[in-house]
Amino acid sequence: MSNYILKYSRDERVKYISHLDFVRLFHRTIRRTDLNFIFSQGFNPHPVMTVAQPLSVGVTSDCEYMKVGFDGDYSEQDIINTINNAFPPGYKILAAKKVEGKEIDLTKLDRAEYTVELEYEGIADTEKLLDSSELKVMKKSKSGVKESDIRPYIYSIEKLSDKDGVLVLKMCIAIGSVYNLKPQSVIDAMEKYLDNFKAGFMNVHRNSMMCGENEPL
Repeated sequence: MSNYILKYSRDERVKYISHLDFVRLFHRTIRRTDLNFIFSQGFNPHPVMTVAQPLSVGVTSDCEYMKVGFDGDYSEQDIINTINNAFPPGYKILAAKKVEGKEIDLTKLDRAEYTVELEYEGIADTEKLLDSSELKVMKKSKSGVKESDIRPYIYSIEKLSDKDGVLVLKMCIAIGSVYNLKPQSVIDAMEKYLDNFKAGFMNVHRNSMMCGENEPL
């Protein structure tokens, strides 16, 4: 029995698949291979599989992670090739690492870098936004929708391009169990705190997830 950390991507073709649908899709993918899951104990056994910081619907990514247990000892390249040969178009395993214990702890991921492309009107003054001491927006939580100051959880915003009403931003923001911030909340703050700024259609891509400055794989 072996545990593996898998890094995978999700592209435009499958960005509207929900987290629960992805879990079911992955189960079916493994059944099409000669790999065998490790199953949990108890009255309702299920495959041992944990997805780190599931993506929102509509977001693409090059840096998703999961921990999976397989009943067998496979090379990392065999895992990559076997799953990719069975995966539907839109998903791809990028890397795999066999792990013992918690040498890679996905629960400690605390920040993510995104590229956000959006249509907009007004002035996209990101420096003014970051100069603010607080940025309070309405944010959904387990206890409901309430106002939250997101400024401490925005680590950086870089303007990559700004042309013909289309803005491209690279932002590094908090993720994880302590505080989980979505790019949409940052855009909400821009609309609230920047004069005449109004956002339109938006594409979001997750480039990396990190614990501090380090990526798991």
